[in-house]
Amino acid sequence: MQGSPGTAGSIGHTGPTGPSGITGPTSTVTGPTGPTGATSTVTGPTGPTGATSLVTGPTGATGATSLVTGPTGPTGLQGIQGTAGSRGITGPTGPSGITGPTSIVTGPTGPTGLQGTAGTRGITGPTGPTGITGPTSIVTGPTGPTGATSTVTGPTGPTGANSTVTGPTGPTGITGPTSIVTGPTGPTGPSGATSLVTGPTGATGPSGITGPTSTVTGPTGPTGATGGTGPTGDAPTVAGDHSSTGTIHQIVNVCYGTSATGPTASDTTEGTLYLTHTA
Repeated sequence: MQGSPGTAGSIGHTGPTGPSGITGPTSTVTGPTGPTGATSTVTGPTGPTGATSLVTGPTGATGATSLVTGPTGPTGLQGIQGTAGSRGITGPTGPSGITGPTSIVTGPTGPTGLQGTAGTRGITGPTGPTGITGPTSIVTGPTGPTGATSTVTGPTGPTGANSTVTGPTGPTGITGPTSIVTGPTGPTGPSGATSLVTGPTGATGPSGITGPTSTVTGPTGPTGATGGTGPTGDAPTVAGDHSSTGTIHQIVNVCYGTSATGPTASDTTEGTLYLTHTA
């Protein structure tokens, strides 16, 4: 019994092309062509191409063989023969596929051909267009003799359709150096709603030091409005002369000096004060 297929690993970065190996002799025995598989009706989605990493990540484990064969694309023109890369490390062998039923008809075994001399490899001509595929034969032909193992690595076939099974995430690559370029500032987010709860009032800080007394006199303030006129007093009159106790509105006649003549009521206005000095 075949176990359930494992998840496909992530594809590692393609390493640099190695130096061209020595071209071996061309095999004169063509191996048998296997039967053409049925065309898949499921095309896997093509993921977006990520940016090329500057750090080569580790190669993930080889995923299980997909049970869905992707469609075969048209054969392109034969490109210029590139330099052959050095042979990479052989990955672990995947699980064996399900063994088909044993045929009840044994085909005849063909004779083993003689090993021919390896000829000089000629120039590879352009690949002709692919012919129309004939109907699938319902009769299995006899198995031809096994050809000698070729010492020349054939070209890599077209890449199959993407697997529909997501492989496990590979280990995180080495963190690159910190960027010295500051990225743009993102837009300011919306302001939150105004709080309906007033926070507590903080403690009152200590009083500051009293500054020195200013030596500059401040400007004089504006003059206030003039007050109203007071009531008119009694009109001054000439007081009658007296020599006894004075009464209201009478003059106190005072004259300074020994020869001064004191004022009389007839020529002195009320409210005038005179001082008289007696020698």
